[in-house]
Amino acid sequence: MQLQELIDGFLDHCTIFTAVIALITVVFGLLGVLINVVSFFGLSVENISLLRIHSLNTYPLVHDGFLPFVLGLASILVLMPKFERRYGTLCTIALFFGFLEVIPAGFYLLICYLFNSSTVYAGCGGWLFSFLTMYLLNLFDNLHPKLMTLSQNVRIGIAFAAPLLMLPLDFSTSFFLHIAAVATSVVFSLSFLDFLIPKVHWLVTIETKLSRFIDNVPNYVSVSEAVHYQRAGGLPVHMQDVNVPSGDVV
Repeated sequence: MQLQELIDGFLDHCTIFTAVIALITVVFGLLGVLINVVSFFGLSVENISLLRIHSLNTYPLVHDGFLPFVLGLASILVLMPKFERRYGTLCTIALFFGFLEVIPAGFYLLICYLFNSSTVYAGCGGWLFSFLTMYLLNLFDNLHPKLMTLSQNVRIGIAFAAPLLMLPLDFSTSFFLHIAAVATSVVFSLSFLDFLIPKVHWLVTIETKLSRFIDNVPNYVSVSEAVHYQRAGGLPVHMQDVNVPSGDVV
């Protein structure tokens, strides 16, 4: 009975985009046992030169090795639901297949090009450091009280120091992608990239047109349920009946 309760609690916690990403990650992990998925879906200068532009978005979904796969899957299941509940499912898709993923990837490719490196980056390490940075800056309003006592500059310093701890385990150009992910997330958490967040009326229009489908999707986080849009305002009147806690990055 306890196991069933644990499973039910997990299913209630796991939002739809998180579940889909986790499932795709598992599928790629199983395929990786049979074929080399990293070379085609991983991020590298060679893949971009071969016009495999999809690798800008697919590199977090493939992992090179069992341990990175397990750690990557765990980070997705634990941390991504917090982001999805804050910004909604559609917005999360747009952001994580948009600038939160592409900016670090672009910086990594630039470093590889400058140093003539053919290293293929695979894994969601960039996502992991992004989520940790957002947590440290209290974007999800659940920062541990002891961390809250630290100044914002100290917490930003901790975020930038985190990739350094990975160097003994992975001393490679991947460090630059992780640093870029932290930097992008800091700027995003401080609201300097809010102009890149999809506008509420765009998302409402899409959800309205797809309402018959979306209404049947379990654990879908709509615009009206997204904390960010509740605080930002601009929701249609009939959507403003969802109460959310107040709070901002501090």
